[in-house]
Amino acid sequence: MKKGIILTLLVAAFGLLATAQGRMELRFNEVMTQNDSNLVDQIGHRSAWVEVFNRSYGTVGMEQMFISNQYIDVQANKGDKKEKDFLNEYAAAHPDVLYEIPRGDVATKVAPRTHIVFFADGESAQGALHLSFKLNPGVDNNLYLYDVNGDLVDMVTIPASLPADQSFALKADGISELVDGKMNGDAWSVRTGADEETAITPGKYNQRVVNENIEKFAEHDPHGYIIALVAMGIVFSTLLMLSILFYLFGKANKAANKEDKPAASAAAAVADVQPVSADANDEAMAAICMALYQHFNSHDEESGVLTFDRNANTAWSSKSNMMRELPRK
Repeated sequence: MKKGIILTLLVAAFGLLATAQGRMELRFNEVMTQNDSNLVDQIGHRSAWVEVFNRSYGTVGMEQMFISNQYIDVQANKGDKKEKDFLNEYAAAHPDVLYEIPRGDVATKVAPRTHIVFFADGESAQGALHLSFKLNPGVDNNLYLYDVNGDLVDMVTIPASLPADQSFALKADGISELVDGKMNGDAWSVRTGADEETAITPGKYNQRVVNENIEKFAEHDPHGYIIALVAMGIVFSTLLMLSILFYLFGKANKAANKEDKPAASAAAAVADVQPVSADANDEAMAAICMALYQHFNSHDEESGVLTFDRNANTAWSSKSNMMRELPRK
């Protein structure tokens, strides 16, 4: 019993540790402070948005994490309260500063190596992906991501000079690392959306994943003729091989059946002819003869068709037996 309890506690502790470790792998990935003609939310409104990237290889639930537009020194201000309780109360008292991601919404679970987008519109009643505060264009905007225990997971400062409909994004997904609690500015750049290299990609990868083999093949076969011929050749050659195999299998099966038929017929003939014992009496001989007569005379020349001789002198065909008394009037 004690071993079972200890094992359960160890599994639970390991699960909590893995969850906490996964949350520490979340990173701010791309931000737009003034959205005039870009991404729309589920009700068709445009607002500032914040993209977070899960750079781990496990699903991470963001429930009860916190996003803030101001730095909060949790340890210095929590007093005797637990970090979680302090942040809960602070978010309830200052929704324009701190947003708590609610529990129970599947949209806040981030799959491995994927993104989640929050709308900074101050309309948290619209759903779990709507922050309780707004981002202000024309000024520096700070964003902080806190875990449930008050640990600072990530932060970013969006410059005031960011134009409308342009984003501030990591050069490659999830490469940001905090240095003494501050962002690494060299990992970020402004995206104008003018070309593929500066494309604005909410919910998608900032840097296009390139497969060197595919790129080389595309260089040598830009129209896809070679790969089409190769694919068709593989299909037709496979069908040809299957046809040959089925043909050979049929031939072998027929040959095996021909060899088995004479042997089976001879064995059946030998089995049918049984020597009659000298001790057999007349009654046994008569029964055997009658059985053989009925066997050989019960069928006509058509195999599998029984022939019955009709006896006209039966009670069923007798007219006298079929007559009945008419009702009296």
